[in-house]
Amino acid sequence: MANTTILEKVKLALRISHDELNDEIEDVINSARQEMKRAGMDPQKADSDTELVETAIKTYALAYYTPVKEAEKYTESFRYQLDQLRKSYPAGVENV
Repeated sequence: MANTTILEKVKLALRISHDELNDEIEDVINSARQEMKRAGMDPQKADSDTELVETAIKTYALAYYTPVKEAEKYTESFRYQLDQLRKSYPAGVENV
């Protein structure tokens, strides 16, 4: 998926093909990035579109849009991914 935006990737993960929710989905994407920063991840990495960050954002969005009964598995997955990203790219440490 070369040149595909994070919005398009999240919409694909959510199986959404229309544009009516684009602003709301962008807010969810931004919330996921803010949660990464709040948890202690390097802000530059959290704002990047690396594959691992994108995967975590898609998982966060799935937790947000999935009915509550099924959302817990995505929430737990996001927490695990967040913990691994925070450990790999801690804030205040030079990452190469």
